[in-house]
Amino acid sequence: MLSTQQRAPSSVTGTFDPRSAPDPSLPDLSKLPPAPRRPVQWRRAWKQVELIWEGRPENLLDAAYAIKDALGGPTDERLLRRVLDESVGRRVVARRAALPALLADHASLGAMPEGSLGREYLAFAVRHGLNAAKLVDSEHRMSRDFGHLDPLRQWFSDRLTVLHDLWHVLAGYDATPPGESAIICFSIPQGLRYRPMPVFVVMLLLARHLTPLRAFEAFRRGRRAVFLSAQPFEELLTEPLDLVRRRLGIGPPRRDHPGRLPEALLIPESAS
Repeated sequence: MLSTQQRAPSSVTGTFDPRSAPDPSLPDLSKLPPAPRRPVQWRRAWKQVELIWEGRPENLLDAAYAIKDALGGPTDERLLRRVLDESVGRRVVARRAALPALLADHASLGAMPEGSLGREYLAFAVRHGLNAAKLVDSEHRMSRDFGHLDPLRQWFSDRLTVLHDLWHVLAGYDATPPGESAIICFSIPQGLRYRPMPVFVVMLLLARHLTPLRAFEAFRRGRRAVFLSAQPFEELLTEPLDLVRRRLGIGPPRRDHPGRLPEALLIPESAS
């Protein structure tokens, strides 16, 4: 459990000295089993797209994770290697904090300071009926190979799963069709280039949930931010959301999206 007295370090880059001896707690990917191959499962993917178009709420979560899994690809492995290339990422991997458990502990999040990243995430999760533990469970059920991954890759997969909604809060995008399409555009320059990403963007643009201009603005915000997958969010949950945004290079959503906006794009300010 994360204590409400914990404070984030003065810099998200940490204090790791790359000139020092290798940390024995860091993994050597060359000594782990190779990452599984994930060829495209076209028939399965199309079935999930049909379920999403049907729009039944009880099917949407599993269908979204199933599409990601069916279209496969090496994105998770590329992201893990990139995390290990950064000093702050190596520190995060060495510690391997259970971020899904922290985000699923709503009582602890509720005890954090008002206006903190943790409290704002809690307000977002409660408003949309989200629970990090259920998200991870759905990801596990829809994955073709999670049970065969080594512990490091399982930990990283779970972390990526819950980062999605945390990034919603950081970027200020609501869990609505416009907000979801915006967070996808925001995530692409962050390295989350899963094969279904272009499919989702095209579907949402065709549905007019987001204009090309707003999609570009979201993409630009993600490109300007630091590499978020490597950041120690478990240490940042008690910090003010505005401060965390500044540290991570994420501008205020209304400033970065000037002019008239779709009502459903941004998290309502009263929601927190």
